[in-house]
Amino acid sequence: MATSSPRSLAASVVGWVIVVLLLWIVGGAILGTLWWLVRGLLIFFVIGALIWLYFRLKAPE
Repeated sequence: MATSSPRSLAASVVGWVIVVLLLWIVGGAILGTLWWLVRGLLIFFVIGALIWLYFRLKAPE
């Protein structure tokens, strides 16, 4: 079994920290974008429902 030097081990740890940070940033951006889209659709749905309800209640019988 080969032994690795402390410098090689440190480089490996630094590399994995960089990968985790990049995944954290990219994952956060993707989830943020999805939440923004869902929130936008929800707002449009609520506004549309309120407009529909307004005209439905305002219409003469």
